[in-house]
Amino acid sequence: MLETIERLYDEIHGPKLTPYELIENVKLPNYTSVEFSKDSENNIIAYTKCLLEDGSNAIFTYVFNKENKLMSLNCMVRGSEEEVYNRKTEIEKFYLLASQSLQPSLKAI
Repeated sequence: MLETIERLYDEIHGPKLTPYELIENVKLPNYTSVEFSKDSENNIIAYTKCLLEDGSNAIFTYVFNKENKLMSLNCMVRGSEEEVYNRKTEIEKFYLLASQSLQPSLKAI
């Protein structure tokens, strides 16, 4: 149970990854670019492009909030998009697990 609460805390407060750390990716041999912009809510949007071992390209889209916390990560490979990470979903998942383990078990007498 303690591990679940620690994971919930980390999902709420931990950055996971910051925009600054993405800059390091462009130094890797298979990465071709890292680009940043912002949306109408002033979230930072980062796009990284890399070449996979099979020769196809992958585009990763990161969304960071104003506190530089990773909110979501999507990956586009060969025309197929997949959600890799979503902070809201993870918080909900660990909140549910924590609340289930904190509820007392009722027994009939």
